[in-house]
Amino acid sequence: MKRREFVSNMVKGMAAVGFPTIIPASAIGRDGKVAPSNRVTMASIGLGTQGTSNTRNFVSDPRVQLVALCDVNNSKGKQYYGYQNNETKGLQYALTLFKGVDTYNDFREVLARPDIDAITTATPDHWHAVIAQSCVAAGKDVFGEKPLTRTIREGKALRDMVLNSGCIWQTGSWQRSLPNFVQAVEIVRNGILGDVKHVKIGLPGNFKAEVLDVQPVPEGMDWEMWQGPAPHTSSYNPRKVFTRWRGVSDYSAGKIADWGAHHLDITHWALGFDKTGPLEIIPSHVEMPKDGFSDQPLKFTLEFHYKGGVVVEMSDGFKNGVEFFGTKGKMFVTRGNIYGDPVDVVRRIAPRQERVYPIRNFHFSAFIDSVLDRRKAVTDIDIAHRTNTGCLLGEIAYRVNRPIKWNPETEQIEGDEAAARLCDRAYTAPWQLIG
Repeated sequence: MKRREFVSNMVKGMAAVGFPTIIPASAIGRDGKVAPSNRVTMASIGLGTQGTSNTRNFVSDPRVQLVALCDVNNSKGKQYYGYQNNETKGLQYALTLFKGVDTYNDFREVLARPDIDAITTATPDHWHAVIAQSCVAAGKDVFGEKPLTRTIREGKALRDMVLNSGCIWQTGSWQRSLPNFVQAVEIVRNGILGDVKHVKIGLPGNFKAEVLDVQPVPEGMDWEMWQGPAPHTSSYNPRKVFTRWRGVSDYSAGKIADWGAHHLDITHWALGFDKTGPLEIIPSHVEMPKDGFSDQPLKFTLEFHYKGGVVVEMSDGFKNGVEFFGTKGKMFVTRGNIYGDPVDVVRRIAPRQERVYPIRNFHFSAFIDSVLDRRKAVTDIDIAHRTNTGCLLGEIAYRVNRPIKWNPETEQIEGDEAAARLCDRAYTAPWQLIG
């Protein structure tokens, strides 16, 4: 039953059987509680570092009722989550935070429940497309973590599926909901910096190529399910599996698709590239590891060339954030900070100037707003796909270590068959992509 139908159907039902139409105050929200018609039942799939944090943000919204938790890690004892491998997460930990909620190991059992309206999902990147498509096929609204998908082909298939479904999709690129990034975008779009032809994006470095010993899989950890559609191996180490999986290309494109998904997203938004992409990607410096578990570059610098002569440089050698260079000044924005040169280029936008829209403050409550009112979500599927495509093109360019040309209209790499093949990856059976 749709939430909007709840109260009206209750009234009709009572009248039909001769009861007086007296509705409890809680049913319509008059006792200070959220009426059932405005509640969203939610399940959380993937309860690692980001998934647990996202779930806590959602349950802080009184309109959300958490009804299910799902994770392949139901092990006890020491955990290795967090960037320092020193945090406790997983299903056992989640149960201490969200008491009395049903738990699952297999996400398909969650999606079979008709009483769930929306899914928040935060798994390693190699799972993003399969789980997201399964959510949409089940008719669920989805808050999906960035990056959108592991490959460009997956992104195209997921975008097309979402657009044809009527489901609400919002990506966890929450910088779009932070005031200083909104301010930076409005400054660029209103021409306060003048003509912007050059941008620098700084990212943190990838994980070092350390050697990690093979360890026994702990009881309660479903290692086969964790690997899912990726190539399977018996080489298990909790540090790699719980945190450093971003250093393994079978699971992730690395920091270019992690932090890059945040900062390239802001760049596209400011410059009006949300519905397009780069024309050429040029790797100017790539330093790959010689040993260890990681096959992501130790150092890299890329140039993204866009229509109109705009050049975006991306490197783990720049300071973390986005720096815009215009004919009237420059501006740097990062989490918690924004400053310009000259200083007066960073100022409040006047009411008569162009404002970016929609801005709905807290990224998580904005998703619930969209679930209830069916408005297009912040960082919707189109936006997320174009940002993710740019990041993955950067990964392909530094893997082949040569310039590649991209047609944003046809969404194809042109003139380089070897590079074009990297837009897709084979799946391990029985998992498969829809479309």
